[in-house]
Amino acid sequence: MPAPLTWDAPSLFWDVGATWDGVAGPHHMSKVKAIVDFSPYTAAELGPIAQTIHDRMLENATTFTAPPIIVTALQTEVTTYNEKLVARASRATADIFAFNDARRELEEALAVLGNYVNGVAKGDATIVEKSGFPFYETVHPARTGAPAAPANLRLVAGDVPGAIRARYRPDRENSANEVQVCTGDPNVEANWQDKGTFRNGRADLDGFTPGTLVWVRVRTIGLRNVMGAWSDPAQIRVP
Repeated sequence: MPAPLTWDAPSLFWDVGATWDGVAGPHHMSKVKAIVDFSPYTAAELGPIAQTIHDRMLENATTFTAPPIIVTALQTEVTTYNEKLVARASRATADIFAFNDARRELEEALAVLGNYVNGVAKGDATIVEKSGFPFYETVHPARTGAPAAPANLRLVAGDVPGAIRARYRPDRENSANEVQVCTGDPNVEANWQDKGTFRNGRADLDGFTPGTLVWVRVRTIGLRNVMGAWSDPAQIRVP
């Protein structure tokens, strides 16, 4: 009698050689997914990417028949974003805030469209490519337990005095991440203070006194509020 079918642990992958009624099962569950977090892209990169998505979605309208955001509305947001990006060069506070609002709205629109594309494609690389979205291939493990520490934590100046921006790469997509800051000795746990919870790979932090040396660390909140490991801390002198 053949051995019973089993699953690899901890991921739900077929064992090599396992069969069902004589038919070999797939050896992995790899999928291609459109990126829905655009926070890692620079201001200069985001506009051309969004324009490509608009053009490809329009070109392949027969594949993407019911987008939650119509392409003409997306074009308006892309145009507005590009205009606000140019105006931001003035460094006027009003222009900086207007650009930040335009970027947030464009990122939110792209995230909504990206989730729609993923729903249509269901992991099919050909369909995702038609959308114009940047994409990645992933093999989904079981997401129980504590998330790994976010990687590549980087700190840069924010858009206004006393502000900084943290960028990092969480272990899990669409994640919620807790950020803490420290203005004293980072080796003393009591010196760390909560700064908030932020979606995906970017956190905008403000309220610091210019010239202050600030340490930052971040961890991902997993399923059922299981907390992940802290990232390595990074430091910056607030501009």
